[in-house]
Amino acid sequence: MKRFTHILAAVILVLSCSIGYAQHQAHSILNLRLNDNAPFKVFVDGKPYSKRVTRARISDLTPTRHYLQVYRVGYYAGYETLDNAFRGYISIQPCSESFVTVVTEENRLQFDKVIAMENPNWGNRHDKKDVCFYPKPGRNNNSVCEVIQLQPVGPQPIDPASFGQLRHTISVATFENTKLTIFKQALLHHYFTAAQVRELMCLFTFESYKLDVAKLAYPKTLDPQNYYLINNEFTFSSSVDDLNDYIAMR
Repeated sequence: MKRFTHILAAVILVLSCSIGYAQHQAHSILNLRLNDNAPFKVFVDGKPYSKRVTRARISDLTPTRHYLQVYRVGYYAGYETLDNAFRGYISIQPCSESFVTVVTEENRLQFDKVIAMENPNWGNRHDKKDVCFYPKPGRNNNSVCEVIQLQPVGPQPIDPASFGQLRHTISVATFENTKLTIFKQALLHHYFTAAQVRELMCLFTFESYKLDVAKLAYPKTLDPQNYYLINNEFTFSSSVDDLNDYIAMR
């Protein structure tokens, strides 16, 4: 009985340590800025943040390897534009706060400082604007950061920069079947809006290929209620009927 009690105590201790370590891991923070202090938007593992910021603090970030996309926000003819500042992977250490500068001209990340957080619950206090510490000389050490909580979201349509690259790649392809193959590759990794699908259909010459694009894209379209826009790209009413029959069977 005494031996059993010792074993049970040991198991409880291991489980407590494991749970404590897991909680300890859950509070990693990433601070981001551009090297020219321009406004930007951030995507982490394909999940966007709605706010345009010049300083971003992403809290409660899982300590693992994340795919990071940073886009500089600009304006042209009254419309917002997104230019790629960085696209690549970043490794987040457990229970740490990282201060990172995006060097836009070189598409790379510069780690200014990584701080180990001793208290696993320390990250919970970042629920409003906070003061960031940037150790590099010449920087404002009292810059106010925008606190952004990582929120779970559903699938998002392909971002404007990637869509522009896809559109260009399809447009320069010589043969229709090659264009369709490129589109199929993109479908493996991206979702689309009905308007984006219609725009891609315009890159194909033959009606049969336009119909193939419309059918293939429908399951990956996030606003199927707007799929009526696709009909405008068909020359023959038989293609419209064919697409409608396909959608009705799904």
